[in-house]
Amino acid sequence: EDLVAANRHVAPDHLLQICKQIGPILDREVPSGVPGVHSLLGAGKHSLLRTTKDCCNSRWKASTFAALHRGRPPESIGPWTVSSHFGRELTGAQRFSSINPVSNYQHMKMHRRILGHLSAVYCIAFDRTGSRIFTGSDDALVKIWSSFDGRLHSTLRGHNAEISDLAVNFENTLIAAGSCDKTIRVWCLRTCAPVAVLQGHSGSITSLQFSPFVKGSKRYMVSTGTDATVCFWQWDVHSFFLFLLISDRPHKFTEKPRPGVQTVCSSFSPGGMFLATGSTDDVIRIYFLGFGSPEKLAELDSHTDKVDSIQFCHSGERFVSGSRDGTARIWQLHQRNQWKSILLDMSATLPGSAPLTEAENFFKPKVTMVSWDRHDNTVITAVNNHLLKVWNSYTGQLLHILKGHEAEVFVLEPHPYDPRIMLSAGHDGNVFIWDLIRGTKTMHYFNMIEGQGHGAVFDCKFTSDGHRFAMTDSHGHLVIFGFGSSKPYEKLPDQVFFHTDYRPLIRDSNGFVLDEQTQQAPHLMPPPFLVDVDGNPHPPRFQRLVPGRENIADEHLVPQLGYVATSKFPTQVISQQSAEGVEVRHSALDFAIRQLQQHQERPVTAQAEGGIPAPALSLNERMEVQSPPNVGLRRSGQVEGVRQMHQNAPRSQMATERDLQAWRRRVVVPELTTSGYRPSINREISNEFRPSAWITDVIPRKSPFVPQMGDEVIYFRQGHEAYVDAVCRTNLYPINLDRQPWKKMELRDQEFVKITGIKYEVSPPTLCCLKLTQIDPGTGKITDRSFSIKYHDMPDVIDFLVLRQSYDDARNRAWRSNDRFRSVIDDAWWFGTIVCQEPYQSEYPDSLFQCFKVKWDNGEIEKLSPWDVEAIPENAEQPESESAGVPVTDEEMIDILYKSQEGEWGKKGRDQESARIITGIEQLVTVDIVAPFSGPVDLIQYPTYCAIIAYPTDLNTIKLRLKHNFYRRLSALIWDVKHIEQNAKTFNEPRSKIAESAKIITNVLLKFIRLVFSEDPFIDSDVAFQDMDDIDAPGTSAAQRLRQVVDAWKDHCKRLLDYMFECEDSEPFRDPVDQREYPDYCNIIDTPMDLGSVRQTLEEDRYENPIDFCKDTRQIFTNAKSYTPNKRSKIYSMTLRLSAFFEESISKIISDYKTAVKSSLKLRRSQRFRKKLQHQESAPSRQGSTRYAGSPCLCCCCDLLFYIYFYCINSVHSNKKVIFSS
Repeated sequence: EDLVAANRHVAPDHLLQICKQIGPILDREVPSGVPGVHSLLGAGKHSLLRTTKDCCNSRWKASTFAALHRGRPPESIGPWTVSSHFGRELTGAQRFSSINPVSNYQHMKMHRRILGHLSAVYCIAFDRTGSRIFTGSDDALVKIWSSFDGRLHSTLRGHNAEISDLAVNFENTLIAAGSCDKTIRVWCLRTCAPVAVLQGHSGSITSLQFSPFVKGSKRYMVSTGTDATVCFWQWDVHSFFLFLLISDRPHKFTEKPRPGVQTVCSSFSPGGMFLATGSTDDVIRIYFLGFGSPEKLAELDSHTDKVDSIQFCHSGERFVSGSRDGTARIWQLHQRNQWKSILLDMSATLPGSAPLTEAENFFKPKVTMVSWDRHDNTVITAVNNHLLKVWNSYTGQLLHILKGHEAEVFVLEPHPYDPRIMLSAGHDGNVFIWDLIRGTKTMHYFNMIEGQGHGAVFDCKFTSDGHRFAMTDSHGHLVIFGFGSSKPYEKLPDQVFFHTDYRPLIRDSNGFVLDEQTQQAPHLMPPPFLVDVDGNPHPPRFQRLVPGRENIADEHLVPQLGYVATSKFPTQVISQQSAEGVEVRHSALDFAIRQLQQHQERPVTAQAEGGIPAPALSLNERMEVQSPPNVGLRRSGQVEGVRQMHQNAPRSQMATERDLQAWRRRVVVPELTTSGYRPSINREISNEFRPSAWITDVIPRKSPFVPQMGDEVIYFRQGHEAYVDAVCRTNLYPINLDRQPWKKMELRDQEFVKITGIKYEVSPPTLCCLKLTQIDPGTGKITDRSFSIKYHDMPDVIDFLVLRQSYDDARNRAWRSNDRFRSVIDDAWWFGTIVCQEPYQSEYPDSLFQCFKVKWDNGEIEKLSPWDVEAIPENAEQPESESAGVPVTDEEMIDILYKSQEGEWGKKGRDQESARIITGIEQLVTVDIVAPFSGPVDLIQYPTYCAIIAYPTDLNTIKLRLKHNFYRRLSALIWDVKHIEQNAKTFNEPRSKIAESAKIITNVLLKFIRLVFSEDPFIDSDVAFQDMDDIDAPGTSAAQRLRQVVDAWKDHCKRLLDYMFECEDSEPFRDPVDQREYPDYCNIIDTPMDLGSVRQTLEEDRYENPIDFCKDTRQIFTNAKSYTPNKRSKIYSMTLRLSAFFEESISKIISDYKTAVKSSLKLRRSQRFRKKLQHQESAPSRQGSTRYAGSPCLCCCCDLLFYIYFYCINSVHSNKKVIFSS
């Protein structure tokens, strides 16, 4: 009654009225599936309890149904079709940026680097379909490769000098190659048969092009040469052999107004009617093909220096010319055959930029290359100050200056259809893809070759569809880039040669060639077999990659050798079932091949020298250096034959002494080590056992998680189960499901654990074994319960171990639906919106693992964990499009990484301790016995290392990790240091000298890490030496030993010079230039220099330091480039290779010298302080007592690192250990 009295306003039908009101309100917010139907008892979309989520229709993205075209990622969905249609009606065009964002090109990656030539490769071309790659090298070979999987299809032989240019006709039926042997050879692309040998030039070919001009079946090809001639070769598209009828009488123009003039570049207009050429006489010449036969139309002489780059636009009668006078000109055809130009001054700067310095004003810019974008709106010029400049092609206005290259750029390649994209590459080994609209880098690759420095990039081309590009370098490599997976290329070996590549040829009077041994034309010979750079045959699985050998029986795929001792020398017995089934018996091989094989199979010491006696072949081979299987610099006087090339094969496949001669002097220079040269056996390194970047990385990242000793982490059972399922599904490696931790003990969905044990296991892939000890979440103390897991970083599998610090930070954030966030993926920020929070699996309702359902800005729906999402600051940079990311800055990365806790790095904190330890490591590496551990192990010399050592580490890696704050605490650093000794004992004999050295270094470094010193190393230290007599004894003083370390650079430089003298590439630089042969040399070169003079100065001890030695040696390379500026000359490529190797070697010598000098200065200060201290002790004491009674406190006399130095020296050389005591 009281309730009724208190609610008199409630009518008897109050509940009914409420229900009537709820229906219309709900229909407005969440409409029903069938309008007009009202029911309190409905279900699903008709229920009064329905939500927006229940009524929304699932929409599948178009990308779900898209098939990847050659690995390219699907494009983001463009605007609404109707809007797009209206927009196109307004302007006649559609925005290309909405169809294909520039960010897509970030996904282009290197698929494979293949060593296929023994010399620099200056020429590369694709066929018109993009399916074949052609490379032309200084080794006089043209090779045809598959662009889809990198297979070597064919080798075109015939030239006897460097290949200078390649061209493919527009019908995609012919390939032409110009050479420094003054000839042009044309081959049929279908059969690889030679079509013509054109001999119309009296100098080297400088450029070669097929004309787009079409007149019936008549076609033209043009060539230019150093003889200042332009030759127009006419041919009939229906008869290749028409070349033979006119090869002696091309339509020739000789443009030589004075001696020495050369025609160096040429370019056809888009329709092929005009040809523009550039010459060293500063003149541009225009030729016209529209009058029935080629005619010279005009001569343009606006430039004041040689014109060595020229390029027609893609549409219209405009072309750009680049000159050494520091200008480029955009030429356009006007009425009455007049050509007018717009001047582009390379000294121009952007408005508002800082004024040029005095040095920049003094520097004379020169144009090295020119190009147009695909739509001809901009012109790009490369300047010899390493800058790229982007100009408006209609007004000549400077739009952008692109910086990034560190040497001259000679490759500018526009994208085949995207006007925003330009590719550049240069002699610094850098390859950039640029966004011309914004003037920014989109993709970058550095062509570093292990042990040889960087490889200068000489040429680069896009495929016709723009999905791939390929480049060649100074060391003979072909490098293929593209979208998507590299799996099709993984079946290739790193070195791809045919065993017939360098066989001698015989030539007829018309220039056609036959294989000297088989008397057959090269294209008619049976399929060859694949060998490496030393001539060693590849295993059978690689031999099937050769066209025509796919179905050969295994026993006939790899060559075999057999020997019988029937006379004074062993005789080789080789037989093979020929194609007709008849057994063919062959003659005995020269004894030298057998001797060479025996010599390389038996162990060789680093001191062994001398030759191998041979009746017909001198093998004056020094065994001090064993070449790794990378090409580059080549040792002269060394024989690298096809050692086991004789097999049961037809005669055309038999390797004879001529094959051995053909491969001689083609050897690689290994990395120079301070501890001398080590012989090794060339073997292929299996990529399966190489440790992944997850293990070897030196830069910290939030993901993937890299475990370290002492980490407190959250273990998510769901994630671990997903990893196990992924391994089983892909059959990656055998895994025992019954030994998983949830099978042995009761585990919750997430466990708070601490990493108390880490071990890496060699197995493809390398596995990380962790011991996880559980922590009581209430008290935070470690319990006695633990379990072990085994895993590795796997693509598309989420980390199931998360740092406790990241977990706690994520829990403290209050995320709501529709909140904006950003997340780090591949070092870039990606933006999205929180949709809702729901369990990843219903079995674990309380787990935070993948509990957020998010929507990325590109529309994709995905699951994320709270620690994967970050709040967006107000001033955060936004992406240019919905499907693009924003690079993570260093400051932002530091902010999201682990922050060290108090006590994890001692009293000083991480920054101070890291700096102190880095300084200690830098001084430690000056000791001789530390050299083998100062850098990563050379896997070329020790290919089995990665199959034995699961976790490689070294002092330089530790130093880099300290520099980048990789270690989260001191215990993680100590764990890494201990692996130096463990790895040395595992790979070598435990009691070997190298293992003992590793033990000494590890103990010394660990003691140094644990000794926390004040800012002043001379005060408050109780470290003392025992056995001081040995250290202070004559002949073993610190000063004398340090003097040896400081002067060690001389021995290293002598060794480097000796090695350079043995390289074939050093031949032009060994002696002074002959003034009689080159009378103008002194007029061009102010400071002549050669390796012989440098060696004499070094032997006479007239260099004060390695820096002076380096300056003189660099002068040799500078002189060579100045006197021989032709970038396609053999001498220039030899200069680049030798220079790159020298820079790689001398940098370490100079670094070690500077470190030793710093140590010397510290020692002198310490000695002065010691003398002063002893003088004070010897004086009468006025204080009644002295702290230094008895043995002096040596911590006030020597720097800690000298304790380390003495410890190492006495332990190794004197067998007397110096013991630290506190």
